[in-house]
Amino acid sequence: MRDISPDARPFFAILFSSLKERALHRFAVLGFDLAILIVMALVLIGSVLAMGGHIRLIQASVLLPMSCMAAALFMRVKRQPESWREDFKHILRDWVPFLFVVFIYENMHDVAGQVMDFDFAKYLSVWDAAIFGVEPTIWAQKIFTPVLTDLFSISYGMYFALPLFMMFLLSLWGRWFDFRNMALCLTLVFIMGFLGYVFLPASPPRYFIEQLYTDPPKLYGLFLFNRLQGAWDGLSVISGGAFPSLHVGISTVALIYAFKFRRDSWKCRVIWYAYIPLVLSLWFSTVYLRHHWVIDIAAGWLVAGVGYFIAGPMMNAWMALRRRYDLPF
Repeated sequence: MRDISPDARPFFAILFSSLKERALHRFAVLGFDLAILIVMALVLIGSVLAMGGHIRLIQASVLLPMSCMAAALFMRVKRQPESWREDFKHILRDWVPFLFVVFIYENMHDVAGQVMDFDFAKYLSVWDAAIFGVEPTIWAQKIFTPVLTDLFSISYGMYFALPLFMMFLLSLWGRWFDFRNMALCLTLVFIMGFLGYVFLPASPPRYFIEQLYTDPPKLYGLFLFNRLQGAWDGLSVISGGAFPSLHVGISTVALIYAFKFRRDSWKCRVIWYAYIPLVLSLWFSTVYLRHHWVIDIAAGWLVAGVGYFIAGPMMNAWMALRRRYDLPF
């Protein structure tokens, strides 16, 4: 194979430099969160179509982030009608990544079922029992009551609302940097969770050891749990999506940022104190309701911590890129 001639080297150097500048400029414009999600969505679409699946465009789970986006825009326009165009661009950019997150989640079913053909739950159940001396979801039968089941079902269903409520306030207050820092952290946590679902598929306890539950064999509530469980089953399109627990990961992110902002104002302090029992209850509900192994909870804490510590440097890098290309933030 012939070496590249000396005359050709400057051409390739210029070409590489040009491509690098284009890529960096795209990252500066889009932001790391949106750029990563767009690439992941395109790869997912190609994978699903190659496997003969079909793309799910709009699902009910998209309503919550869209409602938050619409509410934030309405409140900002009501307060400052003269700057609604600028606010619209900011708010749209801020909330669009969550639409991609929902889209990716809703379309991972076909891919997650094809990449790995084993169930990681067989190891998780053994580890849980070895650590605690008893499988924790089986132990939780001792405290079962229909009222408690309904209460924990409410806690379990709040996992996405907790961070979105805080981000709604940040958006309303015009704290763009804090909003995007938290949004980037959540994006990273979702991506790590999605990768776990694909490469380490694990069934939840209520499916994997269903035959071991005796008191009661199936959970029930007074009036709320059965309806919520049906809704969760309808939205849970990823088979084997227990490890890591994104319910724990996402709620942990909400708790981290509530702690981070707790001294900013009395409102932030109230959120911090309110989130402590709400998040702790949510974590326990994942075991009580038989949705997760305790190892899933630890993995959720881990991805939340990793996402938080990576988001900071990535935000600083994004800011530096925007300054480099003289882009407003």
